[in-house]
Amino acid sequence: MASTVPDLGRAHWGAFCKFTVLFLVITYVLDILIKLLVATPVCRHFINGVATVLSWLSVGDFATPFSRFKQWLKKHRAMLLAILWLYIMCVASMMLMHSTWIFALSEQSKLNVPTYVLLFREPVILFNLLFVGLFFGLLLIVTRRYWVALGTTTTIFGIIIVANIIKMGTRSEPILPADLAEVTALGSLLKMVGTSLTVSVIVALVVIILAIVILERKFPHPLRIKPISQVIIVVSALFTFGSTFFWNQDHTIFKGIATLTDDARMFYNQEQGAQTNGPLVQFLNNVDVTVMSKPKHYSKAEVETVVKRYQREAKAINRTRHTSLKNMTVIMNLSESFSDPNRVPNLKVTPNPLPYITQLKKETTSGIMMSSGYGGGTANMEYQALTGLAISNFSPTLPTPYTQLVTNLKQAPALPDQFNYSSAIHPYYGVYYNRIAVYKKFGFNRFSYLGSKYPIKYQKKIGNSPYMSDQTAYSNAMDQINARKGGQFINVITMQNHYPFNANYYSRHDYTASGSAFSGNNAKQSIETYSQGLNYTDQAVKSFREKLDTIHKPIIWVWYGDHLAGIYNGDAMSKYGLQLHETDYFIYANKYARTHGYKQSKSNYVSPSDFPAMAMTQANAKVSPYYALLTRVHEKVPALTMNTSADTTNTQNGGTELVNNKGQVVAQSDLSAKQRQLLRDYRLIQYDIVAGKQYSLKMKFMK
Repeated sequence: MASTVPDLGRAHWGAFCKFTVLFLVITYVLDILIKLLVATPVCRHFINGVATVLSWLSVGDFATPFSRFKQWLKKHRAMLLAILWLYIMCVASMMLMHSTWIFALSEQSKLNVPTYVLLFREPVILFNLLFVGLFFGLLLIVTRRYWVALGTTTTIFGIIIVANIIKMGTRSEPILPADLAEVTALGSLLKMVGTSLTVSVIVALVVIILAIVILERKFPHPLRIKPISQVIIVVSALFTFGSTFFWNQDHTIFKGIATLTDDARMFYNQEQGAQTNGPLVQFLNNVDVTVMSKPKHYSKAEVETVVKRYQREAKAINRTRHTSLKNMTVIMNLSESFSDPNRVPNLKVTPNPLPYITQLKKETTSGIMMSSGYGGGTANMEYQALTGLAISNFSPTLPTPYTQLVTNLKQAPALPDQFNYSSAIHPYYGVYYNRIAVYKKFGFNRFSYLGSKYPIKYQKKIGNSPYMSDQTAYSNAMDQINARKGGQFINVITMQNHYPFNANYYSRHDYTASGSAFSGNNAKQSIETYSQGLNYTDQAVKSFREKLDTIHKPIIWVWYGDHLAGIYNGDAMSKYGLQLHETDYFIYANKYARTHGYKQSKSNYVSPSDFPAMAMTQANAKVSPYYALLTRVHEKVPALTMNTSADTTNTQNGGTELVNNKGQVVAQSDLSAKQRQLLRDYRLIQYDIVAGKQYSLKMKFMK
C-alpha cells in the first residue's frame, strides 16, 4: 500500500528524524567541548593572558570573575545543553510548519523561513521555550534523572511536531484543543496516517528509549534541585500553563504578557498562526474559548420581541403549508469531500465523472453550497445542517462546535426534535468529533456506526479502498427507511471519498486531470483517484434515487458535499478562495412526495444552515417560529459563509461573508434595512441558544 502521508509530511518527517539524530550528536559533542573548554592548558593560558592585558589597562582583577564564570559553566553545562537543545527544537517546530522555505510577510515582502524565524520571531521562540522548559523542569523534579526528563520532553514535543506536520500537510491547519477529543479514535487515526509513518514513529520511540538508557549509564548527570528551586519551578509552571485559560480575555495581565512576547493570535488563519507562533503556542492560543460575541441589546425583553415577531411570521407561512414534517421521511445526507472537480479553477477532468448528478441537479432544487472548510471540517457543515445555526456567527476561538459546545449546553435544539423518531448512519467509527455524545444530546434515537450496538448491516468496500462505499451507506439507509411506517429523520454521513486518495485504491482509472490547479505527479494521481471515487458516488446516487421512487410514502432527500478535497495545491486561496469553498447540493422529493403537494424552489447559492428551512419548504411543512426565522433568512439574505479568501483553514472563523445567487460577495453595508434586521434577529437568537440564557427555548420558540 502506498504511503498515506503527503510529500510535505514525508519531507518534514525526515527533517525531524535528522533533528533527533542531531540531538544525540550535539549533546555528546558539546559535552566534550565544554569539558575541553574549562580544562585545556590552551584555555587556561588564554584566560590568564586576557587577565594580564586587562590588568595592564587598569581594568582590575578580571581573572577571578572569569574563573568563577568558568566554574559556573562547568557546573551547569548539563542544564545549558538541555536549554540549547530545547531551543533548537522550538526553532525547528516553527520552521517545519512552512510548506516552502519562503514566507510572505505581505504581497510585496517575502523572506526565507530561517531568516524570518530567527530574526523576526525570537521573542515567541523564547515563549515556546518557556513552556517546554518548564515541562522539562517538572519532569526533572518527578524523575530526578536528567536524560529521562530530557528524552521524554524531546519525545513528546517531537510527536507534537510530527502530528502538526501531518495535519498541516493535509488540512492546512495545526492541532487544536478540540482535536484532543479524537484521542479515543487513536487506532483509526493511525490507519489514516499510514503504516509506514506508524512504524517509523514506533522505531523512533524505541531508539530514543535505548538512547536514554545508554546516556543515563554512560553520562549520568546527578542533579540536586534545592527545595526552594522545586517550589519555584512548580509555581511558575502552574502560573504559566494556567494563564492560557485567560489569554483571550481583554484587560487581563495574562493577555498582556502573551502580547508582549509577540504572540500573534491568528484565529481566523490557524495555519499562518502556527507558522508565526509555532504549533505549541498556537495550540495554547486556542485554549481560552469564547462561544460568541454578545449582541449589544441582548436581554430577555429583546428576545421576547424577536420571538413574537417570528410567531407572526410562522402564522403567515403556515397559511399555505398543509403537511407536518414529522409525518415525512427526511434524509439529510452529507457526501464526504464531494464537489465537482471541473468547477475548480484551472482544472479539467475528462471525461465528466458525474454525468448522473449533473443531470439530476437540473431537475431538482439544487445549486452551490458554500462550505466553511477546505480539505476538512466535516462536522461543522453537519452541525449547521442539523441546527440551522451559522458557524460564521461564532467566535473565532470556537473551531468545532461538536467537541467544544453542544454537550455543554442545557438544551441543544436540532432538526431531529421535529420528528418522533430519528437515526444516524455513518459507515465508519463513531467516536470522531464526539458524535456519540452529540447525537444523544440532539435527541437521536439510534446511531449506527462500525462497532455500535446498531450494526452497519451491509459492508462493502471498492477495490483496495480502506473506506466503506457510498453504496454501503445507502443500503443501510434503505433498511432504516423500510423499518418504520411513519415519518422519521435520518442523518447519513458517507465515507467513501475521504482523504487520502491512493493510486492503488481502485482497479479502474478512467479519468485524466490536466491544468495548473495541481503541481506534481502525486497531486495529479490524487485528483484522478478522487475523480474515480466521485464516479462511484454518482452511480450510488442513481441507484438510491431509483429505490426511493419505489417507496409509497413521502421522502425528502437533502444531499450535499461538505468540502473540497484538499488536493488542489496549484490554486492560491487568496485568489480562488470563493471557488475552493463551493460544493454541490440538491434536494430531491421522491415520486410519492411529488404527487402529494411538495414544493420545488431554486437557490443557486446556499449555506448548510439553510437546509432545515429548505427541507420544510420542499415538504410543504408547517414551521415553528424558529424555522420561520430560518426560512426568512434563507429567502431574503445572501448565503452566509466565512471569509473564504482570507481563510485557508478548515474551521476557523475569519468573519461573515455573504454570497448572493450570482456567486458574488456582498458587503453587509449594502444590505437593505430588512435584511440587516433579519441578520440581527438571527444572531440574537443564535447567541441566546448557544451562549445566553436560552430565553427563546423557554418561550417555546421551537414548538
